[in-house]
Amino acid sequence: MHTTEYSPTSLRTAALTERVKRRDVRKFYRPLAARYPSVRNLSTPMRRAAMFIGAACGAIGALTMAFGMAQDVDNGGPEDTEELIAMAAIAAVLLGAGILMAWFFVRMSTRRGTPKRHYRLARFATANGLSYEPGPVSGKHVKPWASRGDLTLTRVMRPASQRSIEFANYELRAYAAGSGNTQFGGFCAVRLSRRLPHIYLRAQSGPVNQFTMVALPDSAQRLSLEGDFDDYFTLYCPEKYERDALYLFTPDVMVRLMDRVRGFDVEIIDDWLFFVSSRDVVTLDPESWQGLYEAVGALIDKIGRWERWRDDRLPAVPRVSSGPGADAKADGGAAAALVGLKPAARSGRVAARGRRLRMRLGAGEVIGLIALALVFIGGGVALFY
Repeated sequence: MHTTEYSPTSLRTAALTERVKRRDVRKFYRPLAARYPSVRNLSTPMRRAAMFIGAACGAIGALTMAFGMAQDVDNGGPEDTEELIAMAAIAAVLLGAGILMAWFFVRMSTRRGTPKRHYRLARFATANGLSYEPGPVSGKHVKPWASRGDLTLTRVMRPASQRSIEFANYELRAYAAGSGNTQFGGFCAVRLSRRLPHIYLRAQSGPVNQFTMVALPDSAQRLSLEGDFDDYFTLYCPEKYERDALYLFTPDVMVRLMDRVRGFDVEIIDDWLFFVSSRDVVTLDPESWQGLYEAVGALIDKIGRWERWRDDRLPAVPRVSSGPGADAKADGGAAAALVGLKPAARSGRVAARGRRLRMRLGAGEVIGLIALALVFIGGGVALFY
């Protein structure tokens, strides 16, 4: 396969917005559906229908309870206080559940695939030297994120580049602290040639999954950088890795981030670099694509410097020798003096403390736990009274 370096300046977006003929869409969609049967998967429409029904039931139930409470207030006396408390608790649970279901319904509906959308995206991919896979497909190959929950990718695009790069929309169902939470969004994932410490740059502006984030880095790992950088990003790195973060994020890299990476979180984890948004990134919006390409282009030529990083916290290991007399000297207990010590950092590994940030519960998980508690409390109050 012919490969080229990633180029952020040659983006062609006409296919995303120009008018298309219906017969061309039909002609395109039949072989696409035959090649990727998942585009006709009924589970997504069924899930949307379930979310809509759940939202409607929650809203109707909350309104019914509110009407009943109003009637009790008009007709009842002080002896009905306990019943009003129970009804209020149930109404709050129904309303919260309805709002949550409505949010999921809207979020899933805005990212649904149609033949015309697939046609436009496939033509855009062809015009820019990208492959296109409509999905949904498993994201297990993106191991750092797949370890966080059930990761599903849709509208996956990959350039024929010398470096592995992937654009995709994602749905991450995470199960932490005993409750489920689903995050939606999109990312660009760039594969690195060696592992790096876990570093997370959270954008101060742009859409953020504040209400669905399952986990966030502990604030003690925050590193404040010079200049105006803190006005654009909050940087987290493992404790004792501050010097390494400064090596990776030099002043020229920080300037590029501030100028061109707007609205994207940036995360380095293991041998992956991610540009993440709570919005879909594989869309029909030319401006969104241009912003994403500029964000990736801002750092793509700096990765070579990052890949020269070594973790000097790893212990040194004996260098292997196959020369004459090596066995005899090893038997004499002087194996380490044979050829000196070889730094283990050359193996491309990261010491244990630098592999992952220490995390705390995010807003999404806290809200999920509160909602779960309200369900139990509301049910208990209703049964008791």
